[in-house]
Order: sequence, then C-alpha cells, then structure tokens
Amino acid sequence: MVKLNYTWLLVLVMFSLVFGSVGMSLGSQAEAADINLARGKNVVVSSTEASGNIAANAVDGNLSTRWASTNSDTQYYIVDLGTAQSVSSVILRWEAAYAKQFQIQTSTDNVNWTTVYSNYSNTGGTNTITFPSTTARYVKMYAFQRATTYGYSLYEFEIYGSGTQAATGVLDYIKSISGKQTVIGMHNREPNATPAVQTEKVKSITGKYPGLWSGDLLFSANDVNNRWNMIYEAKKQWDNGAIVQVMMHVTPPTQADAGNWEGGVVSHLSDAQWKDLTTNGGTLNKAWKARLDNYAQYLQYLEDNKVTVLFRPFHEMNQGVFWWAGRPGSTGTAELYRLTHDYLVNTKGLSNLVWVWDMQDLDLNWNVYNPGNAYWDIFALDVYNPDGFTTQKYNTALSVANGKPIAIGECDVLPTPSQLAAQPKWAFAMSWAELTFEKNTNAQIQTVYNASNVITRDELPKLK
Repeated sequence: MVKLNYTWLLVLVMFSLVFGSVGMSLGSQAEAADINLARGKNVVVSSTEASGNIAANAVDGNLSTRWASTNSDTQYYIVDLGTAQSVSSVILRWEAAYAKQFQIQTSTDNVNWTTVYSNYSNTGGTNTITFPSTTARYVKMYAFQRATTYGYSLYEFEIYGSGTQAATGVLDYIKSISGKQTVIGMHNREPNATPAVQTEKVKSITGKYPGLWSGDLLFSANDVNNRWNMIYEAKKQWDNGAIVQVMMHVTPPTQADAGNWEGGVVSHLSDAQWKDLTTNGGTLNKAWKARLDNYAQYLQYLEDNKVTVLFRPFHEMNQGVFWWAGRPGSTGTAELYRLTHDYLVNTKGLSNLVWVWDMQDLDLNWNVYNPGNAYWDIFALDVYNPDGFTTQKYNTALSVANGKPIAIGECDVLPTPSQLAAQPKWAFAMSWAELTFEKNTNAQIQTVYNASNVITRDELPKLK
C-alpha cells in the first residue's frame, strides 16, 4: 500500500513538472507550427460589460481572463495586426456565453471587409477555423446571434498565418518598411556570458521584446571564451522571431585576439602597420585573415542554421579612437572594410550577411569613408551628439545612402514616435545597452515600444 502511494505520488509529481508550469497558458497544434499573430495586439470591440472583462483579455494568452460584451446580439471584436500579413486560421476559445451565429471577416484598411468564414449553428467551446490564405491587417469576429441571454465572451481570439507562407528576406523586409515604420532594436553589451541582459530588461519594462537583437564578438578573455554563447543566443533570438545583428569590437591584429579596451580596441596603428595590414601578403594582412578565419566559424554556424545576420564589422568608421577607424579616403578604413568583405564573402563563402556601413554623427562628411556601394546594404548612423535627430543628419543620411535603407545604428536617447514620423526612412533604431536605461525613463521607453510606427519582435513577419 505504501509502495502504491509513492508510485502515484511520483506520477503526480512528474505530471506537475511537465504540465504544471503551463498552468492556464495556451498550447495548440497551430501554435506549435506558427506564431499567434494576435497576441498582445491592439483591439477594438463593439462593447464591454461593466465587470472589467476588457477587450485586451482575449489577446493576452491567458485562459483565466476573458472579454465579455454587453447583452445584445450584434457585436464585434477586431484585432489590428499592425501591418498587413498573410492569415489563414483563427481559433476562438469561448466562455459559456458563446455566439450561435457569427462570421470571421478580414480587411486591409478597416473599412472594406471580406467574409472568409460563416457559422450559423455554433455549439461553443473552441472553434478552430481555417480558410484560404488572405492578406489582412484587421481580423474581425462579427457575431449576430447569441446562444444565451448574456452577451458574448471569449477567453482568447487567436490568429495564425499560413504554415506554408514564404518567409521574407531580412533586407527585403527592411526595404519594405522604409518610410512607413521603424524596427526598434537593443544592443546587448558584455559579458557574452549573458548576451540578452538588456533585451530582457526592456521586456520587463514594456512587455515587448525589441525587434532587433544585437551582440558582439568582443575582446576580453572572458568574452572571447564565451563567443559561442553569444552566437547560440543569436540563433535563439532568430528562432524567436527577432532580426539579428553581430558587431566586432575586437583587438588589432598586432595583438592577441583576447585583450583590453584601452590599448587594444582603443589604440592606433602606424601608417606603416596600416599599409602592411591592407596589402595582400603582408604580415598583418595574414594575421587579420587568420582572425577572419576564426570569426567566420561563428557566422558559418549561423548560416548553417539559416540565420540571416546584419553584420557590422567596423563600428563608427569615422571615430578615430578605434584602431580601425578615423582614416578617410580609399586606402583608409574603407580599404579594410573592403578587404574584410571580400575575404568573408569570396574566400570563406558566407552568404547570410547583410552588410552595414556605420558612421557616427561627429560631422556630416561621411562619404569619405564609403567603402563603395557594392560593399554595403544599409547605411547606419550612430546618434550621440546632444543635438539629437536633426533634419540635417537625416537628409545627409538619405543623400549618402542614395536610395538604400538607412538606420539609426546606435543611440542613447531614444527617438520619439513623433521624430520617427517626421523622419520615416529610419528602417531600424537601436539603442545602446545600459545607456537606454540611463538616458530614458521607463515611461519614455514604453511610449516608443508601444507606438504604432514602431515594430517590436511580436510584430515582425516570418523572416529568412
């Protein structure tokens, strides 16, 4: 008898460990195959009963909360996906007060609606609804006959895209949103042992993850030893739907790979050393290519796992404190950029990199560092000067980019939604790690992350 009790106790414990942490959160075959596009989105409803069962409850992913309407037949619940997306499935999880007759309708403009599904004899519970894939920004549950004397009540309204929907290339997506919306990003500063600290912190403040996650190969012995940890985090972030960026704050090839900030990353090469570095067959040239052989293994792992990387090899090319930077002209920093590009692309065969040419707002003379238009895909400007996001900087960036996407590569003070609306071509804006929280209040961060013209991770499409 005692043995039987312990056996059942063990079964219960194992059941609790496996299923207990799930609690009332949602799990479904559709979720396993795709992302619930409705989770956390803005909603509009025809009415809400006075009991506090608000509209947002039906898109919060929690089966212990619900939305309830007032007690009349004609009601609606509209989810705004934020951008037009391909949708092909809806799951309605009804409370006891369900709709006997309802329709699912879709729209791209919230004015003209198309009915994609009708049910005139619903029996409640959970409705799993599929229909031919259609492009929609707004998805509506339109109810016109109640099953009870109460109104309508939904635990969850879930929306899914087509399981066979083609993924969008990262660069194509960035081009498509230019002039419309801006992806918000977060750089995660050292240590590489915990490469998502700042990303998780902003999630705790806003309830949303940044659309862009950024990491760095870095230079200290501890961070060099934890590079794989950072790379695994990059894959994890990609798998969770984020755009991924990798940067290189590394030591010069005159030193060991593991080194220091002062005297290492922040140092200077002589003109003779620079010529040796950028001349094929030179001692430093060979040393740098050996470094690139090492760096390429991390990028190759990401390519093997189908991760596209925004690759920013040389941070702030006009910022002369760094060993690679502050050398204008075709034989200066731009030459090292081209050398690095050609070695990683042509010799190492990497094809998963979107190349970012990055400058700082020290002045407006950025073209003297241009590696050549064939060598970069996105122009990024780091905005740290107190004058902030001026129209002059924006217009100069547009001129330098000459039709290619532009981005705020780094900033400490976040651009406001109104500033982004006035300068809509910034395709992404990434704040720098701890400076995000030193230079912006929680309320300011929340305002940016909740703005309709700002894209967070949950609002990104499937990317490739």
